[in-house]
Formats: sequence, structure tokens, C-alpha cells
Amino acid sequence: IFSDDHGWADLGAQGVDKDIRTPNLDRLARDGVLFKRGYVTAPQCTPSRAGILTGTYQQRFGVEHNGIPMPSEVVTLPERLKGAGYVSGISGKWHLNVVDPGKTERPKERFDPELLPHRQGFDEYFTGFRQDYAASHALDGSPFPDAPRQVHEDGFRVTTQTEAALGFLDRRAKAPDQPWFLYLSYMAPHVPLDSPEPWFSRPPAHLPQERRQALALLGAIDHGVGRIREKIGAMGQEQKTLVFFIGDNGAPLGRAWNGSINLPLKGQKGMLSEGGIRVPFIAAWPGKIPGGQVYDHPVISLDVAATAAELAGLPKEPALDGVNLLPFLTGDNDGVPHGTLYWRWMSQAAVLEMPYKLIVLGERERLLFNVAEPEGEDIGRNLMAQQPDIAARLEDKLKGWTSGLQPPGLSATPHRRHERLFAEHGISEGTGSAAQTSARPAPEA
Repeated sequence: IFSDDHGWADLGAQGVDKDIRTPNLDRLARDGVLFKRGYVTAPQCTPSRAGILTGTYQQRFGVEHNGIPMPSEVVTLPERLKGAGYVSGISGKWHLNVVDPGKTERPKERFDPELLPHRQGFDEYFTGFRQDYAASHALDGSPFPDAPRQVHEDGFRVTTQTEAALGFLDRRAKAPDQPWFLYLSYMAPHVPLDSPEPWFSRPPAHLPQERRQALALLGAIDHGVGRIREKIGAMGQEQKTLVFFIGDNGAPLGRAWNGSINLPLKGQKGMLSEGGIRVPFIAAWPGKIPGGQVYDHPVISLDVAATAAELAGLPKEPALDGVNLLPFLTGDNDGVPHGTLYWRWMSQAAVLEMPYKLIVLGERERLLFNVAEPEGEDIGRNLMAQQPDIAARLEDKLKGWTSGLQPPGLSATPHRRHERLFAEHGISEGTGSAAQTSARPAPEA
């Protein structure tokens, strides 16, 4: 289950904000493991989704940012699982067929059958943003003989996406011996914001409207997660089903604020600081993963595909960049899943080797932080001068990793907006304004 622009703070189990109410997600964490240092591969929708669905750093096949559709030849997790007899379904946001028709227009979603999920391993699909979807089945379960069919649903998007997911599970209940994979990709709390009831009436009335709307959207997601787990239980498959819940990237905090927050992490969507790539991250498998765990070692969304493929009995695939997390969660492996994690997004790049994280901003700036410290990524904690050997070693490793990407190497061109964001959040000198200290930075000029 993948949420959209969901800030790290906005999960009750994190214990950050008393206004957030996510009882079903908190129960999921109690039944399994809450990853305190769970990462995604990008601070933006399309590349993050390409990473989780392939288990491969998406820069290896050129999906650097929004506006680049995922190449059809890339092997996805559903395609791998077909080799183990799985049937796969998707409900909600796909966003891997976004194309940029030109510099004068905004990127837009295109209804192109060649770029839809059924071309990349999904057997069933109900995928779209708000009210318009490409679907293989109607919400009542009826298959479309002319699929993919364009359908319009006037209902609230989170409820629609939950209903489509439940429909997929209804069909699986009729064939209980066939294994299945479901990707429920909620388009929330991403803008445009809604005020769905009964969830909108629950947050305190004194909060900003955007915050109340975000909490309402998250409440609807939480309700949907509860319904999904209830359905899996009714199917008798609770102890046969591994559930992940992950955010696709951090919350945006500027003019496009969606009401979600990243505290106490620094930064936001569009940044390789912790606030852009460290997200809510839970896994639960009753009877297999001991419940009530809080896991502090870094994990990444790439691990979903590696875990699922290995548990499905598929041979180990060298192309996968993630690892099977199960031995680390059951106590069979007392090591750490990852020694090093990498990122590159446009003019930014980063490498994490606990406790140190190096951030590269074009050719201009290098930032080294000890992210295990409470202050984390603060301009006053930049260790470049104090730890030049560590910084040089990490940059060498980062350069080595980027040499295998498409295109290879680090960006030499600084991005002014990126520099300004790092300065506004008090992470670098950059070219921006003074640091913002509130949960939501002031709108950009």
C-alpha cells in the first residue's frame, strides 16, 4: 500500500503529532514492524514508483524525474511473480505513463494502452487519479470485455480506490489456492485536497483548513487499510499475507502544501534531505514477523520486490537492488540490510552510510551530516570541514554508483530552486532565504 506525498510525522505510531489519528495503521505497526528509518528512492512520484515496482534503482533505466514514462522493457515485480503463478492487481495511481509533450505544457497523464499497467505484468487494474480511471473491471466486479476501458467515478477518490482493491480481493477469494499480489496506490494526501466526511469533522477546528483536509484524507486511507485487512482476515489469508505500507515521498511544504508535515525531519518533497525521502514505512505478517518491533536500521522501498520475489520461491535475481528483509525481522540475520544507500534526483545526489549522509548539490555544494544525531541535517552541523576524509570516501562511492546510471555521473549543473529550498530549510547556505522553522515553510517567492 503506497500513499502519496505523505509526511513522516503523519502516522500515529511515530508519536510526533497528537492530531494525527491512524488507528488501523498503528495496529498494523503493532502487528509487525515500524521502520523508523525507511526510505524511498526519490523525492518525487514517478521515479519513486518506478523504484518500488521494479526493485531496481530507477535511474538505471533512465526514469530520473516526473515526465519520463517507465520503459516497457523494464521488468516489474508483477512480471517476476508470474513465474511463481501469481495474479496481480493495481488500484489507484499508476503515474508511470506520464509524458511531457513539450516545454510549454505541463506533463499530463495519457490514456495510452501501451503504457498502462497490463503491459507491465498486472492482470487486473483500476488505475487513475481522482474520478477518471483505466479499468479491467467495474467496481461491481464485472469484467470489461473491451479492457482497458475508460471509466468515470464521481465518488471520493480514496473510497473508490479502496473499493477497487476490495473487488480484486473478492475475486481472489473465489480461487483461494492461487497466490496474488495487490498494489494499492492511494492518490492521497496529494493535492487537490478534499474534505471527505466523516473524517473532515474529526480534527480540531482551529487547525488550518489544509491541515484538516490532510488529516481527513489520511483518516480515509487509514479506514481503507482497516477494510483491506478485515477482508484478508475474512478470506482466511491473514497469516499468508505480507503487507507493506509506505509513503512515496515526503510532504510538499511550499505553495503546494497538502497539509501533511515531515517533522522533525528537515526538508520536503523535491529534496534529498530526510524530509523528502524518509517516509512512513511499516511491514506486517502475523505468524511470520514478530509484532511490536521498532526497527532502526535503514531500509528502502527497493526491498519490497526483493523480499516478495524470494518469498515467492523465485531464484535470486542480481538485477534487484533491494534485499529480502524477512531474516532481519525474524532474528535469523543480526546484521544490517544495507551498508550503503544511494540517491540521484536531477541536480541532487546523496549517499547514506550510517551515521553519515553526504548530499551533493550540483557542482557547488557538498553537505555532510551525522543523521543519527537529533539535530540531523542542520546547516550548523555540516561536517565537511571536520570530516573531509569521510566526505571524500562517500563521494567516491557516490561517483562509482552514478557511473552505472542513465545518464552516468553526477550533475554538474546547479538547480537554483533546489539550492533555494535547501537554504530555506536551514540545511545549506545556498542562494535562498533564511531558514523556516515552522511545520510549513512560508510560500516561495
